[in-house]
Amino acid sequence: MTTRHPRRTLLATLGLAAGAGVLAPAAAGADGPPDRSDPRGRSVGALSRGQDRAPGRRGMLAQQHRVDRTGGVVATHGEREIVWEQVATTAQTSSAVIDVDPEDPGHPFEGFGPALTHSAAWLLLRMPRPRRLELLRGMFSPTGPLRLTALRIPLGTSDFAPDAGASTYYTFADEQGPADDPLAHFDISRDEETILPVLRDIVEIAGTLSVVISPWSAPAWMKTSGSLIGGHLLDDGATRQTWANYLARSLQAYEQAVPGLTVSAVTVQNEPLHETAQYPCMGMTAEVQAEVIGQLLGELDQRGSSAAVLSYDHNWDRVDYPMAVLDELRATGLDDPGRVGAAFHAYAGTADAVDPLHEAHPEAPLWFTEQSGTQDPAKPYEGDFADGIWWMSNQLFLPALRHHHRGVILFNLVLDQDGGPGPATFTNGTGLFQIEESTGELIPNAELYVMAHHSRFLPPGTPTVASTAPLGLPNVAARRADGSLVVVLHNDAPARAVTVRAGDRVLTAELPGWTLATFVLTEHQRVRGGR
Repeated sequence: MTTRHPRRTLLATLGLAAGAGVLAPAAAGADGPPDRSDPRGRSVGALSRGQDRAPGRRGMLAQQHRVDRTGGVVATHGEREIVWEQVATTAQTSSAVIDVDPEDPGHPFEGFGPALTHSAAWLLLRMPRPRRLELLRGMFSPTGPLRLTALRIPLGTSDFAPDAGASTYYTFADEQGPADDPLAHFDISRDEETILPVLRDIVEIAGTLSVVISPWSAPAWMKTSGSLIGGHLLDDGATRQTWANYLARSLQAYEQAVPGLTVSAVTVQNEPLHETAQYPCMGMTAEVQAEVIGQLLGELDQRGSSAAVLSYDHNWDRVDYPMAVLDELRATGLDDPGRVGAAFHAYAGTADAVDPLHEAHPEAPLWFTEQSGTQDPAKPYEGDFADGIWWMSNQLFLPALRHHHRGVILFNLVLDQDGGPGPATFTNGTGLFQIEESTGELIPNAELYVMAHHSRFLPPGTPTVASTAPLGLPNVAARRADGSLVVVLHNDAPARAVTVRAGDRVLTAELPGWTLATFVLTEHQRVRGGR
C-alpha cells in the first residue's frame, strides 16, 4: 500500500476544512519539462521543487466568477507556483499565437466528471452528511466553483468496491429466473447501500447531468466462465437478447430509483478486450457487440428511452473494434446515426487514432469514459501533482476534446489514502479527491484541477470551434452561447507570453513553463484587444 506526503490543504471554497484559506499549498519551481516515461499513463518525473507558500490566497470561487464576467486568464502551474489563479493580461500580441475561428463550429461538449463507483460512494457516505453535501454542491452545482456535468455509473460492482473480492462482487440478477423469465430476480436494491443515495443527492444538486452507465460483467449464469470474473457471453441468441434486456432494465430501474435522473448513454461492456482481470470482467467480440446493440436499441425504444448506445468502451489503440461494430450496424440497417457511437479509455493508444472512425461515421457520438489517476510513492505531493497536470492536459483532455470526443469522464470521484478500497493489484490509484481516513482530510488531486479548467467554463451544448495549434501549445477552443470564446491550452514549453486571437479580440498572458491555462475572451477584449 502507498500513501502520499501529508502536507496539503483543501479547496477552501468548498468549505470543507476549518480555517482553510487556499486551494492547496504551492511550491515555486524552476521551469523544466517532466519526465514522460510511466507506461501506465502518468509521467513520473518532476520539475525541480521549491518551498511551500503559506496559506492565505483568495479562494477559487471568487477568481472564477471574476474571470467569467470580464474575461481573462486563469492558470495552474504544475509545480504549484500558481494554482487556479487569475493572471495578468495585456492587449499586446506575442510571438506565440493561437488563432481562433469562431465561425467554424465542430462537435458539442456534453460533460465533464468522474465515475461514482461503489468505492467512491462508500467513502462519501462515511462522511457527515452536511460535509458530504457541501462537497457535492461545490462539485456539481450549476453555480458552484467546479460545475461538473457528467457521471459514469457501474452496473453492478466494478473493480472498485468496498471489501472487493470474488465473494462480494455482484450484478443485478445473480440468481437466474425460470426459462420464460430469466431476469425474474432482477433487483438493483443492493446499490441502496452505496451509489443510489449519493446519486440522488448529486442529481438534486446538479439538475441536468450527462450520465453514462457501464457494466463490468453479465451475471455468471450468462457466461462461459460461470463467474463474474473472465469469460464471454454464452454463444446463443437468447443470451444476447437477455443481456440487451438486462442493460435496458438497468437504465429504467435507475431512472425510477433516482428522481430527475435521465441516463444519457449506456455502454455494452466495459473493456471487452480485457477478460483476464481478477475482478468483474467479460470478453466480447465486435460481432457479438453489434448484435447486442441492435437488440438494445429496440429494448430502449420500448421503454421510451432515447439514450445513446456507446460501443467498445476500451483503449484508443484498437479503434478497429468500434469501426467494425458501427460498420456492421450500418450494413445490417440497425444503426441509428447520431445515437450509436463509441467510448474510449487512455491506458493505451492516443486520441488521434479516432479520426478515421469519425470520418467514416461523422454522426456517431464519441466519449471518453475512463482513466484512473495514479501516484508515484517515491515523489512528494508537488512532484506527483506536476506529473498529473502535464499528463492529463497533454495526453488526455486536450487531445481527446480536439479529436471529436464530446466529454471526458475520469475514474473514481474519491479514493482513500491507499488508492482504495479496490483490488489488491492496484494500490496507487487516485480519484479527483483523496481522503485521509484517519483525519477525514480531503485532498484535491491534479485530475480535479485539469477537469475544472474545462468544466467551469464549457457548459454542455457548447460547440468547439477551429483553432490553430502552434508547437508546444496544444489547445481546444469553443464558443459559448453568450458569444464569448473559451480556449483551454497547455504551455508545453518554457515561460513565455501566449496570445489567443479571434479577429479583433486579443488576449495575452505571461505563462510559466508547463502551465495549464483557460483564456476567456468576451466583448471586453474587442477594442484594440484591450480589456
